[in-house]
Parts: sequence; structure tokens; C-alpha cells
Amino acid sequence: MSCADLFNRMGFECLEKSSGVYRVFTPLSFSDGEPISLYYIEERGMVRISDNADTLFHLRSIGMDVSDRKKWKGVGQIISTFGMKLEHSGEVTGIAVANGAAGLVSRYIGAMLAIADLEREVFGVGPEMTDFIDEVEGHLKLWRPNEELIRNCHAVGHSGRSHDFNFRMSDELIDAARPHSGKTGAILRKAADVQNSSLRVSIMVVMDDRFDPERARAESDILSTLVKVLPFSRLTNNLSGAPPVTH
Repeated sequence: MSCADLFNRMGFECLEKSSGVYRVFTPLSFSDGEPISLYYIEERGMVRISDNADTLFHLRSIGMDVSDRKKWKGVGQIISTFGMKLEHSGEVTGIAVANGAAGLVSRYIGAMLAIADLEREVFGVGPEMTDFIDEVEGHLKLWRPNEELIRNCHAVGHSGRSHDFNFRMSDELIDAARPHSGKTGAILRKAADVQNSSLRVSIMVVMDDRFDPERARAESDILSTLVKVLPFSRLTNNLSGAPPVTH
């Protein structure tokens, strides 16, 4: 096995966006399971790291109020302790000479993991979301054993923005979600963007309805205006191969 194969097997992925510009996905994640990624940009003997403003977009998607720069203060303070900068545009950036790239990437990842800790503190979200995604993965494989299940996939929407989904099976993008208005809004936004693109895919959400069925039903009703929704309880009860009923 080559180092590149090992790199991929460990959950890293690198996509060349243009000459000298790479998007790197890591196996690390925020509190809701969304992968932590970065843009690696080579510029005249220097290296610049950027999140393309994805961090603030992510925080908004889980319900944090980042509607103006005054409300970015806490995020900016965390970022700055790692030597990174939160730009006026909302982009997290860092710059180093080329031979200092490893240290720069390390500081960036440290900053993102600190943001994930902030999320857990604000919302009381722990590793349970990652565990839920793992559970969904196992049951999807039982439901559709003959289809390849790809984890942590990406789709470019009509806007040109790249969106992350937990899984892809055939021509279906799948997200695992717990009932939260911020998460619902984020899924609807990216679903609308992807569905208005040239991609020929459907989108399904597996909703965790185990702990708060009423709230799960309410969020599912909203999501079902645009995407298919499969309650997790129906997925877990379906081991026969017959399609579970979705919204």
C-alpha cells in the first residue's frame, strides 16, 4: 500500500481546484459530524490557508447567531490564539513561508477543533452526533447491501459552492440529522442549491426521532417540502430490504 492509499484510507482527501489551489478534507469533524476542510494555496513562495468562510457558514447552519461582525468576536478570539486571522469577509486565513506549511496547517486544525469545542459548550453537543452517523451508516448498508455507500461526499451547487453530505448511495445524497431548526435550515439551503444545479441526484435526510419524536416530526415536515425524510426508527426496523416509508 502506498502512502497515498494510506492517506485516503485514513479519511483524507485532496482535490486540486486550480493551479496551486487545493481543497483538503480531513477525517476530523465539527460537533455535528461535518468534516473539517481547508484550502491550501501556494503563492510566490508562500502558503496561505483558508476556510473560504465555511466555518461561519457552518456555525450559522447549526443555529449560532453570526449575522454581523460583532457576533464573531468569540470565534475571532479563538482563531487568533492559534495565530490565524478572521477577515472582515468572514474568511479564516493564515500565511506562512512554504517550509512552514506543516506548522500552519497544524495551527489551523487546532483552531477548528477549538471551534468544535465551542459548539459543544454552546449546544451541549458531544460525540453522540458522530455515533449517530455511524449508526445510520450501518443500517443503510443493511437496507441496501448491494449498493456502494460513500461517506463524506461533496456536491457543487448552482452557486458554485461545494456542499458536504454524510453519504452517497447511487444517485442519492444522504444526511443524518437530529431535530434542530438551524440544521433544518442548513439542509434546505444546500438542497435547494444542489437541486438547482446540473447534478441529477436526489437528497434524503435520516432524522433521529428516538428522543424527541414530536420535534423530529415537526422538522421532518419542513424538510419534506424539498427532500425525502426517513425517520431513523423506520430505518432500524427495516431489515428485509423493502424500502422504508419516507415523508
